[in-house]
Amino acid sequence: MEVTLFSIPLGLIVVFGLRLIVPLAIFRWPFWGALASLIVDALDTNIAKPFGVEIPNYVQTDKLLDTYYLTIELIVSLGWVNKLARNTSIGLYFWRLAGLAAFEITKGEYWLFIAPNLFENFFIFFAFWQVIGKETPKMFWLNSYKKLGAVLLLLWLPKIPQELILHVWKVRAPVEAFFGWVNGLLR
Repeated sequence: MEVTLFSIPLGLIVVFGLRLIVPLAIFRWPFWGALASLIVDALDTNIAKPFGVEIPNYVQTDKLLDTYYLTIELIVSLGWVNKLARNTSIGLYFWRLAGLAAFEITKGEYWLFIAPNLFENFFIFFAFWQVIGKETPKMFWLNSYKKLGAVLLLLWLPKIPQELILHVWKVRAPVEAFFGWVNGLLR
């Protein structure tokens, strides 16, 4: 028998609770909060499974919850002193948001390939450089369009196969198997 709270299955309360609370850490610890949010996002279906529930309308629900934590990342990035990084984060965020809107209107997952989530990767990359002290309010590591182009290319290369597999070819089994394996390691 399924455990519920106000007729909401406990597994969904746990998943949605994690997906809503963990991203709040981004405000205090941008890199670690973003990384934790990414991990919870990747494992949400595996977290729900032991409770015997599935996340309803998964793709749409997942994208809505992604937008929540990506918006928190955007808010944090608006405080970056490095204007090039700040403006890039804004552009990447709204490019992804446009792709999500097109996806919601058309239900065509190919829009998620056309507008890949480079924003998240860029945010984590830049926050990492801040954590290791290479990017500070007085010393900018990301200081040219040439470096920015190289960074975006390096972030884009692994993202494209991921978006192709998930949203164009819609091959979810290997991805679920991989995250199931990761989940097994964490136990």
